[in-house]
Amino acid sequence: MSKNNAAILVILLLLFAQIPLVVIMFGNNNDPIITLADGKKSLSSSASHHITRTRGGTKIPSPSLSSAAQPLPIPNTNNLDNSNSIINGNNKVVMINFDDSYKTQFLYAKPILDKYGFKATFFEVCGWIGKSSEKQTWQDIAALHRDGMDIESHTMTHAHLNTLSATALNYEIGGSKQCFLNHGYNATIFGYPVNSGSNMSSVVNMVAKYYSLARTGSNSLMYLLCNGYKEDPHQTDCRTYSADGKLTYANRYDIRSKSFDHISNSYIAYTPTQLFQQFVQRVNSQLQYNNNNNDNKDGTINAVPIIVYHNLTYSDQVYNELPSTITVPLFAAEMKYLHDNGFKVLTINQLGYDTASNILYIKGDAPISNNYSLSSTTASKIVTALLPHPTTTTTTADCHTFISCL
Repeated sequence: MSKNNAAILVILLLLFAQIPLVVIMFGNNNDPIITLADGKKSLSSSASHHITRTRGGTKIPSPSLSSAAQPLPIPNTNNLDNSNSIINGNNKVVMINFDDSYKTQFLYAKPILDKYGFKATFFEVCGWIGKSSEKQTWQDIAALHRDGMDIESHTMTHAHLNTLSATALNYEIGGSKQCFLNHGYNATIFGYPVNSGSNMSSVVNMVAKYYSLARTGSNSLMYLLCNGYKEDPHQTDCRTYSADGKLTYANRYDIRSKSFDHISNSYIAYTPTQLFQQFVQRVNSQLQYNNNNNDNKDGTINAVPIIVYHNLTYSDQVYNELPSTITVPLFAAEMKYLHDNGFKVLTINQLGYDTASNILYIKGDAPISNNYSLSSTTASKIVTALLPHPTTTTTTADCHTFISCL
């Protein structure tokens, strides 16, 4: 090895050794503490064939989840400038969803939700329930429902709907509806597996035959008037089809949500603290649209972040198998943040649809306005906020660019 190459190698090793490792642990009172450790980043490759990020055939691992560390304070947004608002917790709202019937949602997430009195929506794959130790049982579903959780449909087998025949679609969509009815649950909301099919008329029409609403992915906020998306800047309300017969971007069967992935499509492995900061940014991004400002005089809700979770774990290996998996301590930190900062956590079945005005609303919330439309100023703010900043690097990606946004 030449002296120059050796010098470069030493410099790289020294730089790598300075990368901090951020982890989250429980304190003595069981509250989550975000911590920072200096030293080498410990990386753990998963032995599972389910590893989801590769580059040139090489597995891209995530940071290890355990290390000794010093406390790093959790951000607090109580001091945000809300001088012209009537927030006080009532119009800071979040909808928490869980997909894919993981047993860990019942074992780990539910006790944390219960601690804060939060209710969530569980999109269950009916054909998976009780079929393996990794999935929930019907007893688990009953316990969730009994404690006020919302049970909705996520197909029979988690099939990719954009590849199916009409008969297969009817089985996955309508069959799932009947499956839940057979077990005593009237699922009125549908969740598209891997966010596929909501842009196809054949799929949407089948969903509309059995369900009142449906949820997909790809956006950090759901605008209840459906007119704030850069993907369709001319959309004025939430009707399913535009005047020219094309599917609209957001509608009652295309409610927008988003999950967090700890490995991006660009092979960036996010630390727990980075994911937590993304979470804080996302849940607070609604404030400019829901505050009692000049464009929203009655302070009602125009935008809602709908956050989707999947598997939860304490294990390095399980964490590395799918980018959508979250650590239990990080989930606990996020729920604590919502509680401590006055957010109201809602289930997705608290959304309603006004067929006269073609807008979504939160049941029990006051009407948004007499004509159910945002001012041009607010609409412009929404579109501007969604556009990438020319001088910054985006640290999160839409589900369109993620391999897994289940």
